[in-house]
Amino acid sequence: MYYIRVNIHIIKPLFRSGSGMKFGPTEDRAPWSTRSDPSYDAELIAIWRLYAKIHTRLADYSYAYAVEAHETGMPVARPLFLHFPEQEEAWADWQTYLYGNDILVSAIWKKGKTTHRLYLPAGEKWQDAWNTEKTYEGGQWIEADAPLYKIPVFIREGSTIDLGDLKALYQESLDIAGKKPDLAKLENQAFNKEK
Repeated sequence: MYYIRVNIHIIKPLFRSGSGMKFGPTEDRAPWSTRSDPSYDAELIAIWRLYAKIHTRLADYSYAYAVEAHETGMPVARPLFLHFPEQEEAWADWQTYLYGNDILVSAIWKKGKTTHRLYLPAGEKWQDAWNTEKTYEGGQWIEADAPLYKIPVFIREGSTIDLGDLKALYQESLDIAGKKPDLAKLENQAFNKEK
């Protein structure tokens, strides 16, 4: 369930873990503040790192749309029908949204899914952020590959957004997360307790 909460909040202005939200048997606590010792989940840590890096890469983009939201009231995360009200499919695909004008994101809500059906609005071409050689003509439903780590993200053609090689970033994140750190040593270093 935690993966689903991360998925829902990952590409939004505030990148949150779900702390303070009810998810699973965590006593309404974030994973790092549960009353029992957490297990080390390298895959979850790799996914968290991947999307934290993406969130950081989007800082200027997010800031620009936050300013727009402040000035105009237009939300940063927008349901498809807000930009494409004449397209019935934009009303039907409630889990897909635009982040700003140029990033289309489709949140996965069901556990165990490895593919995901979503609508790409007509009148635009959409580049797969996970495979930048793949561009789709809008105005169609597609079935996107969606393993646990991969949120379907598409960039409007003509945008200057460059998220980099997301597959390589995920692999790097897996490599780093695969080496469990010595938390006591890190805590000592952080608080200068080691002499």
